[in-house]
Amino acid sequence: MDTPKNQSLVRVMKKDNKVHVTDVVDAQRREVHLKVSIPNIMEVDTLKESFTADVFYQARWREPKLDGNKGSDNIDWTIYWNPKVFLSNAIAQKDHATWFVLQSDETGETYIVEKNRMVATFTESMELALFPFDIQDLNIFITTTLSEAEVGFHEDDREISSVHIETFAKKQEWKIYEFVHFTPKVLTQEYANNKFRKPGMYVFCSAARKPGFFMWNVIVLMCIISSLALATFAVARSKIENRLQLSIMLVLVTVTFKFVTNQVIPKISYMTHLDRYIIGSTIFLYLIAMWHAGSETLVTDDDLLSTLDQYAFYGFCGLFGLIQIIFTLIVVLSGSTRRYGVNKKLKNYHKKRQNIMRSVEIVKTSKTNTLVKKQTLDYRVD
Repeated sequence: MDTPKNQSLVRVMKKDNKVHVTDVVDAQRREVHLKVSIPNIMEVDTLKESFTADVFYQARWREPKLDGNKGSDNIDWTIYWNPKVFLSNAIAQKDHATWFVLQSDETGETYIVEKNRMVATFTESMELALFPFDIQDLNIFITTTLSEAEVGFHEDDREISSVHIETFAKKQEWKIYEFVHFTPKVLTQEYANNKFRKPGMYVFCSAARKPGFFMWNVIVLMCIISSLALATFAVARSKIENRLQLSIMLVLVTVTFKFVTNQVIPKISYMTHLDRYIIGSTIFLYLIAMWHAGSETLVTDDDLLSTLDQYAFYGFCGLFGLIQIIFTLIVVLSGSTRRYGVNKKLKNYHKKRQNIMRSVEIVKTSKTNTLVKKQTLDYRVD
């Protein structure tokens, strides 16, 4: 919310493990423009729900006191206002470098640009309902220690954010979409009896898992194992114990597969596509085993039992094919909305990048100064 320049703001801060109200200070909301580039994503860890990336981010804000300044070599940056931005979901970081430059436009207005680069590991709550056909949003959350009344966050309209897909180290496992999306978020925190609202910005790129490993090593093998249950009908009805032995052994194999797949995803409270397929295959094997056990007990007429056994074989063949068709349709239909949303963001990103490249030219005038030559921006994002 915008406030007049001389409006007073009471800051609530924590000192000596106690909450105190500091002196009343004059506050004027400043607009900060954010840019994020991801030169490299080193790791996406599904089990730990995190990813490691080399991240460059910058914050640009207006500083009237520096209008007309020709050089920034001797500027003491600590005496000027700073938005105090940081990445709140970074749990481990190294090689953090920070530097400042001045940026001026053709009207003479001057901006301070704070640039940061680091290698960090970020927490990410992964949505695994579509696993292993899922698309993950790799979020970086930028926030500040200041209140919403003091600072507002916006996506930079002069420089495009980006992710470099050429240097991605896990191309065999993931496909990175070439866009960066910004979503604003306001955090509400309570200190004593006062509510403190902080601006934030979710910045994310999307990564689609390549399901080939799980397709060949789990789903195809489970399909083969399930189909082998139909071969138990080739064993003579007089050897019912052999039929049951084979059926139960196949059920135990599917249980082993389930334990193996549990090692590659976190402990979640809902089922994934892979869980649905394995559990569906296990139920199919269970039904065949129960048929072999129950039919021999409930039907005493050998001729009738032979006829029913033949019909049961045809019925289970149809059920097996139906399971494969239903699973394929669920995978295709459930992922279509997600893929459409990601492709729409990618299309809008390319449109926005083209317009910024045509409309804005940033010229480096010295080691620490840049000049922005800006034309009228005119683009729409669907």
